[in-house]
Amino acid sequence: MKIAILGWGSLIWQPKSLFYDKKFGWKEDGPKLPIEFSRISKNGRLTLVIDKEANLVQTLYTLSNHDKLDEAILNLAIREGSKQSAIGYYNKKNNTFTPNNFEFKESIKKWIILKEFDAVIWTNLGVKFKYEINNIKVNIKPTDRLEYLKDLNKSKSSLAEEYIRKTPSQIKTQWRKVFEENLDWLPIT
Repeated sequence: MKIAILGWGSLIWQPKSLFYDKKFGWKEDGPKLPIEFSRISKNGRLTLVIDKEANLVQTLYTLSNHDKLDEAILNLAIREGSKQSAIGYYNKKNNTFTPNNFEFKESIKKWIILKEFDAVIWTNLGVKFKYEINNIKVNIKPTDRLEYLKDLNKSKSSLAEEYIRKTPSQIKTQWRKVFEENLDWLPIT
């Protein structure tokens, strides 16, 4: 089974334990999906996720070294430090999507047929604008992303800056432009 792995953030520059074809590398013509800096992670970074409110961007992809879908999903879940249920996939053979209610099925289906893959997997963490500080849960408004980044302590701010600046330059989101203009967090390779 030929399995593609979609990426748009740290998976690309920091694959860690991801078992992928390094010779194949990361290709820049993945399916277009609505991606935005819309999730506050455990370490304070504002990370990229599929966000139905976002503009479509061209994702990247690579090829898994696994030939069994369940093994590729487990490997990506381990890399992401998530449950396997946080990994989305499409299996062309039996026309199965997980999650079943994935809103961007047609984009994935058209792309996988064009690329002649048997399956595709991606990190499917949701939008999250809440975090915890000193055992207090804090929610921010999606419109307060810039203020959230400005208010981070020094170590968290450095992690957040690294994530945003190392994001592949083709991932041009509305909020990335705001961060570049207001924080001078320009892309680095």
